[in-house]
Amino acid sequence: MQPRLALLAAPLFVAAFVLAGCGSGGTGDLSASDAGADAMKGGYMSFPSTGNPYVDQLRCPACHQSQNPQMDGFMAGTDQPLPGDFGPGVELYGPNLTPDPTTGIGNWDDTQIANAILNGVDANGERLCPQMQHFAGLPQDELSSIIAWLHQLAPVVHKVKTSSCPPLKP
Repeated sequence: MQPRLALLAAPLFVAAFVLAGCGSGGTGDLSASDAGADAMKGGYMSFPSTGNPYVDQLRCPACHQSQNPQMDGFMAGTDQPLPGDFGPGVELYGPNLTPDPTTGIGNWDDTQIANAILNGVDANGERLCPQMQHFAGLPQDELSSIIAWLHQLAPVVHKVKTSSCPPLKP
């Protein structure tokens, strides 16, 4: 691809990346086995592989990663609200999932990480925004693989704005 054409294609890729993520069109009960196929419905492009097939199938980077992860850090959260109409008063920011202990999940144990993924409950026992897909039926081997993968990420100090999802987080 010529450099000029690549510059024009980049914004289209980013838009497709965001639209394919965060469970767009999903009902919150997608299993890992059909989540990847759901991302391709409607002609959405998939995002680059993270190296973990389960993270990719669940489209985690679409909400928890910036548009430039090589510069900002992989799964270090988003500074811009996620695009989409999530309802009145809802503004979502993908949290930092790196093992940084101050701005990420570095102080969370495996049980707390699993509880967030499976049940939508954070380390403080508070409900995550409903837009965060909860994967209650995720097989243990897939869950363990995701948790191990999150632990091996480089810690990134990146404070992300708190999402607003009334009435849970006004």
